[in-house]
Amino acid sequence: MAPILFVLAIVWGVALLWVWRQEQAGRVAPGRHRDLLAGTILGLLVLGFFWRTLTGEVYQPADGGDLVSFLFPTYRFAAGQIHEGRLPLWNPYLYGGSPFISDIQAGFFYPPNLFLFLLWPDFPYPALQWLAVLHLFWAGLGMYVLVRGIDFGPVRLSRLAAIFAALAFALSDPFLIHLGNLNLIAVLSWLPWVLAAFQAALQRRDLRWAMVAAGLFAVANYAGHIQSSYYIALALLLYAAVWAGWEWRTGAAASGPHRWGRGWFPLACLAGTGVVTGLLTAPILLPGLELSRYTERSLFTYQDTVAFSLAPTQLIGLITPGFFGRGPALHWSLWDRVELPYLGVAALLSGVAGYCLAAPRLRRHLVPWLVMALFGLATALGIYAILHGWLTLLLPGFGQFRAPARALILWSLGGAVLAAVGLDAVRTWPDRPREDPAAGEAAGLLDGVLRGGALILLGILLPLSYLSLLLTQENDTVFLRASVAGLALVWAGIFWGGTWFLMGARRRAWISGPAFALAMVGLLFFDLAATGAYTDISPQDPTVGFQHPEIVDFLRQDEGLFRIDTRTDIADRWQPDAAALHGLQDVGGVANPLVLRHWTLLWESLGGRHTRLYDMLNVKYVLARADTPLPEGKFEPVFAAPRDLILYRNRDFLPRAWLVHRAVVVPDETLARDRLQQPDFDPTQTVLLHDEGAPALEVSPGGAEQVTVTAYGPNEIRLSVQATAPAYLLLSEVWYPGWQATVNGEPATIYRANLALRAVAVPSGESTVVLRFAPATWRWGIALFGLGLVLLVAGSLPWMRISKSRQKFADRIIRPMTRH
Repeated sequence: MAPILFVLAIVWGVALLWVWRQEQAGRVAPGRHRDLLAGTILGLLVLGFFWRTLTGEVYQPADGGDLVSFLFPTYRFAAGQIHEGRLPLWNPYLYGGSPFISDIQAGFFYPPNLFLFLLWPDFPYPALQWLAVLHLFWAGLGMYVLVRGIDFGPVRLSRLAAIFAALAFALSDPFLIHLGNLNLIAVLSWLPWVLAAFQAALQRRDLRWAMVAAGLFAVANYAGHIQSSYYIALALLLYAAVWAGWEWRTGAAASGPHRWGRGWFPLACLAGTGVVTGLLTAPILLPGLELSRYTERSLFTYQDTVAFSLAPTQLIGLITPGFFGRGPALHWSLWDRVELPYLGVAALLSGVAGYCLAAPRLRRHLVPWLVMALFGLATALGIYAILHGWLTLLLPGFGQFRAPARALILWSLGGAVLAAVGLDAVRTWPDRPREDPAAGEAAGLLDGVLRGGALILLGILLPLSYLSLLLTQENDTVFLRASVAGLALVWAGIFWGGTWFLMGARRRAWISGPAFALAMVGLLFFDLAATGAYTDISPQDPTVGFQHPEIVDFLRQDEGLFRIDTRTDIADRWQPDAAALHGLQDVGGVANPLVLRHWTLLWESLGGRHTRLYDMLNVKYVLARADTPLPEGKFEPVFAAPRDLILYRNRDFLPRAWLVHRAVVVPDETLARDRLQQPDFDPTQTVLLHDEGAPALEVSPGGAEQVTVTAYGPNEIRLSVQATAPAYLLLSEVWYPGWQATVNGEPATIYRANLALRAVAVPSGESTVVLRFAPATWRWGIALFGLGLVLLVAGSLPWMRISKSRQKFADRIIRPMTRH
């Protein structure tokens, strides 16, 4: 990654020089080079925050999380397929085969991922850590742009205030706790960018900016985390609703035809952004919606969705993230990886200051950010608050998302904006008229918050924590927990006291405004780094579970078509998704709620590894510990591998495809499962079809028959069949809509068979059977993407700017509101 970073640094430097030259020539607004310098400072701070991880000294998160267990093999599979000139529509390597294009987490159309895949298809694991950190920088840069673009009147927020907000957002708990969920943070990193463009559309009354928001939103969606995309949509909805409310209230006092158009523009922007975003995302959205009908996630109950709610006791995370231990190693409360509402003490108190010190007319413009923050906090409480339950009923699809605490990203967004406002409010505090009674009341309120908090932290909680250390030394577990909580409170007290001192010093004009702002930025960075930079790190390489060259070499020597079975409780030695990395085909994979439900049903119906149903899965090798019990006489050890692993060969495994001359139609899954589990059921003699229109069959073969797989690829399978009588070609391949078949060039139906497999009717004689994966949802998605591009271009033309009559209405009604 160092060369890539070097190239990016050169590009950034050239851009800075070009902007500065354009400023000198008068072709660019003054000050733009300072914004680029601010971005440089932000980037250096983020890189400095993660220096141990980026230099390879440690790994973060310690166990790799989803980054190593799921995303690394997933992305490497996609990169390999793209490097070979194929679109990875189907993944044959995990869960017996699964629709890759339908798994929105695959992310192979996301531009940064695609760039990495094309440039470096065999990239190592640290490249993903770099990608995660760069997305945190991107999130902070977007927050900087958002804050600098907000129109609070004739004066915009300062650059230091924008950097302050950027740090609070990019290094907030929702990002840090999910550093191993690259697709999640990648989508969320675009949230401030999308909102900045949408905000520009409303402030400038220009629909073209709504099209920019749609384009940015679509790019974010391709990173592949639908829940995060949902929160971006909710942020747009909340912002548009508040802005429409403003226009409705101010427009109510207007007369003439404009009175009836009040509030339409924010809603029009929202609708345009939503429609174009949906069209541009259709190539992954439509297949994903189709997949949702067939996965285990579709069976989620409300109780499933509220796992990883933010417990009320964890609201202490407003002032310290480490009270219950940050990260899995020392955690002693509920869920060890639930994000907390921590933005940094300096940011929290600055947000309070922003609302307290804002003039009454300005305070109304803080409403959308305050609403967004409180909405995110209330939703994150999940089962502990009623709002989340209502949302599962009111919002389509919301009930399929787990981990309500992830809604804290909206808290981080709104809180970061309020923090920037507060920083500038305190910076200009001494310049305000002293005779203003409202300003005096606000100052008193802020002083009360600062003093009260300091009294509780320094005068009550810290002494109690030290007392607990003295009283718990007899019990190691309790003493450790008391130590963790005490350390967290000490840090909270230090940062609270430091913020109080700086605000007091600025109020009394002991330090200048720029010095105060710079000191607050430094204090916030030190706060976030001290409490989060070295959390959940380890020097141990989390990719050890992929490093089995001896086993991989042995299996690759077998040139036949077969599957392996690693579902033998060896996740501590063999990464469950390792097959995707090494080009092997496995019946299992890492725990994933998007696994096909009918494949899980078949696996649970096998009855054990001694059955003929198990052999039907084409499992030739089983990887297990030496002491794993396997049916005697059926499995023979063929290779002893390091780490106490042994590879066993299944003597009775069935081929990938064979002919069956007896077919019984059993549409009901329960009845089919019972029939499969009968002792006399033989998958080589009988096939159960689950389509009501499938033709039953019962004939006798007339002699020797043969099925040969002549070509096998992820998206296409070719077979040569020689049958002595009409038969069903039963393939040990997972059934899924979107697979199409031809028999001797004529279209043929693929039936779902034996709960989860595929069957195709073939005539007597020689036949050529071809199966291709080309789902209609993918083709429709491409067509809708083209329509989205047309609308995006049309919506970006100059005529989309609001008409002069509407602009006069905006100038008369909206602009005065934003100036106060």
